[in-house]
Amino acid sequence: MSSFQSLYRAYGRLLRVFGLVSALATFLMMLLVVANVLGRYLLNKPLTGTLEITESLLVLIIFLSVALTQYDGGHIRVTLLTRRLPRSAARALTIVSMLSGAAFFAWCAYAAWNFAYQAWTFNEQEWGTVVFPLWPVKFVVFIGILLLAVQFLLDAIAETMMPIAADDERAMEQL
Repeated sequence: MSSFQSLYRAYGRLLRVFGLVSALATFLMMLLVVANVLGRYLLNKPLTGTLEITESLLVLIIFLSVALTQYDGGHIRVTLLTRRLPRSAARALTIVSMLSGAAFFAWCAYAAWNFAYQAWTFNEQEWGTVVFPLWPVKFVVFIGILLLAVQFLLDAIAETMMPIAADDERAMEQL
């Protein structure tokens, strides 16, 4: 196994940890909403802050799992053009696409960092039935986007290492 394969798989394990956190957040959000509904209709006493907490959990769920979805090949892949090209041209286009994705999401991560840092500096708060700081949620956005940018870069490198005859439904086990 090459050092790149080891790095790629280790990064995949890191993404799985973030995916587990995302799954636990989903379960927590489900419990919170069920408890809120039961409290509202059975006891006429809903849980305070359910809306604000579920909004923050949604951000966590989405952004901590998006890079894992890319790692697993779960995002929609449009092959209308690439399936008509010779394999070498399709491969080159895929590499350019992955590098473009890496650059775009690196720029997004930079912007998200600025927003998160500003929220932390000014101690930006969520004002609703409960008050809590927004900077942790904004840092989760930054981390999720940064993980996705790194995944796109790793995918571009992996694409350069694949045999040219690999079919369109490539899996990382071929590395």
